[in-house]
Amino acid sequence: MYKAVGWHSQNEYMAGNSRADVMRKLQKEYPAPRRTSRSSSFLYIYSEPLRIISVASEIEN
Repeated sequence: MYKAVGWHSQNEYMAGNSRADVMRKLQKEYPAPRRTSRSSSFLYIYSEPLRIISVASEIEN
């Protein structure tokens, strides 16, 4: 089992059985905004950087 966790806040954003499953759920919940111009500005999808961690070791303990 895997979770997408906020880098700074440690909030759980999404959980799934595999990393790909977590990414699919994140893309569905937080779709990327459409660009309206060709500027080189950065568009942030999430409020903070995310990391995907394995929680299998937490379940076993």
